[in-house]
Amino acid sequence: MRQRMTGTLPSDIDVLIVGAGIAGASLAAELAPHRRVLMIEAEDSPGYHATGRSAAFWQESYGGVGVQPLTAASFDTLA
Repeated sequence: MRQRMTGTLPSDIDVLIVGAGIAGASLAAELAPHRRVLMIEAEDSPGYHATGRSAAFWQESYGGVGVQPLTAASFDTLA
């Protein structure tokens, strides 16, 4: 549920994370067991901008001489 921020932050937080994309959400998840975390997001849903548009693909021939063997070797892990 989206809540509007007031002029002040809660006094019982240790870490404020601005943005709920993959980086912000990952950081919040990593810190949450150890700190009191507040994550804020300007959009109506997390991952709305670059995170929501990201895509990945695997191509065996990707990379130069130093990278291509690593790309090919990663197939079993990524498949």
